[in-house]
Amino acid sequence: MKPLKEILVLHHSHLDVGYTHSQPIIWELQREYIDLALDLLDQTADWPEISQPKWTCEVTAPVTRWLKTACDKNVARFAHHLRQGRMGISAMQYNTTPLCTAEQLLRQMYPVKELRERFGIKLNTLHQHDVNGLPWPMVDLMLDSGIELLVMAVNVHLGGAVKPRPGVFRWQGPSGRDILVMNGNHYTMFDQLFYTWDHRVDRMQEGLAEYLKTLEKIEYSFDFLYLTSTSAPQMWDNAPPNPAVARLISEWNQRELNPPIRYVTTEELLQRIKQIPAESLPVLAGDWTDYWNFGCASTACETRLNRRTKPILFTAEMLQSARGASAPRPALADVSARAWASLNLYDEHTWGYWNPDPDLPPMRAQALIKKQHAYEAAELADYLLIDALEALAGNPPQSQRHTHALLVNPTSRARQYYVPVPKHWREEAKRLRCEQFSYHRMYHVRQNEQLCGPIDVPAYGWKKVPIDSLAPAPNDDRIAITDSRANVEKQSLNNNFEFISRRAEGATTIESPFHRLTFDPSSGRIQSLFDKKRNWEVIATGDFTFCEFVRERTDALHDERREAYYDRDLIKEKFDQSCWKPDWKAVRERAVRVTSCRLERGPVSAALVLELEAPSVRRFSQRITLRADSPMIELDVAFEKLDCRTPEAIYFAFPLNLPAGWDCHFDTAGMPVELDREQLPGASRGWFTAESYTSVHAGDRGVTLFCPDAPMIQAGGFHFGRKHDSIARDKNPLLLAWPLNNYWNTNYPLTQPGYITLHYAFLTHGKFDPVQMSQDAQSVSIPMLAHPAFCVDGKTEGQLLHVAGKGIVVQHVKPAADGRGFIVRLMNLKPHPVQVQIILGHRPATHAALCNALEEIQQPLKIVGVNGAAAFEVPPRRLTTIKLECRESR
Repeated sequence: MKPLKEILVLHHSHLDVGYTHSQPIIWELQREYIDLALDLLDQTADWPEISQPKWTCEVTAPVTRWLKTACDKNVARFAHHLRQGRMGISAMQYNTTPLCTAEQLLRQMYPVKELRERFGIKLNTLHQHDVNGLPWPMVDLMLDSGIELLVMAVNVHLGGAVKPRPGVFRWQGPSGRDILVMNGNHYTMFDQLFYTWDHRVDRMQEGLAEYLKTLEKIEYSFDFLYLTSTSAPQMWDNAPPNPAVARLISEWNQRELNPPIRYVTTEELLQRIKQIPAESLPVLAGDWTDYWNFGCASTACETRLNRRTKPILFTAEMLQSARGASAPRPALADVSARAWASLNLYDEHTWGYWNPDPDLPPMRAQALIKKQHAYEAAELADYLLIDALEALAGNPPQSQRHTHALLVNPTSRARQYYVPVPKHWREEAKRLRCEQFSYHRMYHVRQNEQLCGPIDVPAYGWKKVPIDSLAPAPNDDRIAITDSRANVEKQSLNNNFEFISRRAEGATTIESPFHRLTFDPSSGRIQSLFDKKRNWEVIATGDFTFCEFVRERTDALHDERREAYYDRDLIKEKFDQSCWKPDWKAVRERAVRVTSCRLERGPVSAALVLELEAPSVRRFSQRITLRADSPMIELDVAFEKLDCRTPEAIYFAFPLNLPAGWDCHFDTAGMPVELDREQLPGASRGWFTAESYTSVHAGDRGVTLFCPDAPMIQAGGFHFGRKHDSIARDKNPLLLAWPLNNYWNTNYPLTQPGYITLHYAFLTHGKFDPVQMSQDAQSVSIPMLAHPAFCVDGKTEGQLLHVAGKGIVVQHVKPAADGRGFIVRLMNLKPHPVQVQIILGHRPATHAALCNALEEIQQPLKIVGVNGAAAFEVPPRRLTTIKLECRESR
């Protein structure tokens, strides 16, 4: 080990939006802390330079909020200290989670542009403190935003850190480009390792000597040590500046103790790291897969709502862009900004109070405020979508009747749509625009309406179809129900669905062109799922069956506490020693009995509906739907969760008939990640957050579970609480959806009683194709839309978007932030560049440009053809942003 030449200390306040205080109070305290930091910097301006305190704003959210109310004098002081290098700002808006899409991650970096322009600073470093990882595409998103250094400070409590730590490496993104990473210790480690709360320099020396032994053991190779300081132990999080530590560092340096200690901002840390030859740093490629996000399953209902809001915003902003003027209405821009702000605040890493007892008033308050972000984002997104549909339909504020149905396909795949037509669409009565925004009239409550059609709608297409021409959909004879028993009763359900009850024992099958599902009505047990195209029995024989309910809990005969799987020891964590107890004893319980088993037959589908008695829930129902027009199997569960405060989790198990050596992919921020091979060393293997799907496959057979509502997945078996360097590839793996748990002992709620509904989809297929899976995932998460049109003048069909280029997935389309033109983001999932042409709506482009991630123009693009298409090349495996200005729509 090299002798240490210096110790670099970053002084900051770790932002938990909640946790120590309620969210509204946190924002006011963080505002105060910037004022206090300015005072500290002013008061120590005459100190020797080596000992002068510095302050770094860990994330941008407190800064932008502070600037709204700061007086001119304080803003001038802030700017002065930025120029002097005594004040720093990190580029991310929040310490975030892998719940975020690529678009959310980018929007969290948008304040960087304004801060750079306002203060003339580089702002080229980015912190993520506390959290356990970042989606792999963040590498390219950071590079495309002018970020040169990522500083991580993983908290290993119920988690784990990537190795080497502490260390510096180059993190290679999916595109092959890399960014510098300071893989630092957990924040507050300067205080913890140097015992600053004892207020004695000789105690600091003892702490350094103690830690040098750890650095020697791990063969630490750098001649500097980087650590961070808050106000521990009184305030680890959301802490003010700490003048006491500044005085200790000053005394250390005055006594000329070695190594010297100096404060740095992350920009200075970057300059220090740049002195290391780049070729000497290890290059690590893969996803920084997060451990902590299993906590999002402690609020399953709101997590579902927030995830469903994202495709609604995607569709609303695409509709605005496809037909809008170049300058969007300011009111809509404001609604959109508030929706994204609430969306990102829900996906921020803090869920609630440090003491998760649900009976405590502060926990109740913080939990309600956290959940409110999900509800507000959803309502604002609904407004934007209905407004956009009203505009596309050309509806006046009032009319006497609906004449047409506007059908919209916001995805890249042509779709055949069975249109749900409410009765009131056909009735003669006064119509008001405001009625369309009421919940019972909206698009997402029409599941039980009469199905008509089908109507073919092209990719990114829309049609206006006369309501009078929409006839009830006939039964598709490609769906068959086979039962040798005579004891069958039928009765009509609402509209064109049929209820079929079974009163005798024996096997029953539902058969589509793609699958045959066999089950026992007396037990509700699924006996077989057969893929007809591949002549393949999908379900492996064993303890579990298809989509089986499993409740996992700690074994009270051994240890029922949360310490059963993680017994926290702050001393161990300080030296990165794991506190996981991998031999913890789990009890896994299945449903007790079936209370009802029935079939429901629709015009194009048949569903097995089971009602089960199961532990920790009431009124549990499970619906498995096979369709004649799609190989996608729809899975819906609903239940009332009981108030349980002892450790537990709920899974849905899928035992897969696959050979040993299978492989697994999941997506994050739009990019597929191969389990193990495309993950950083030390990142989470046992569980992960899938943005939209997880595929398990071997050769020319595979399955994909789409998870639009609940993102947590385990592949290969039950892995919680067990650290894995890799996942064993034994035959007949379990794929586990993991929608609920209360395993955390802080921050996350211990209980979530109430009614919960969840949707999954299951697909059997051949060889894994990331482009195909991304398109399938969009078809699951982004619904077809039907909206009433009051009258129709002019065009009755059109395109929202034209994209020519294989392997290209549209990630987002939106009005440009500067109000001039529109932004299109494309992900190239191919391993090679792809030539693309794009047209927004039917409007020829007048100007087109390649932009960076912050919408800043980098270079002009060609406009080709009579249709005015923007033509350009999209690099492989990264997000590309372009800006279009188009002729006004008429």
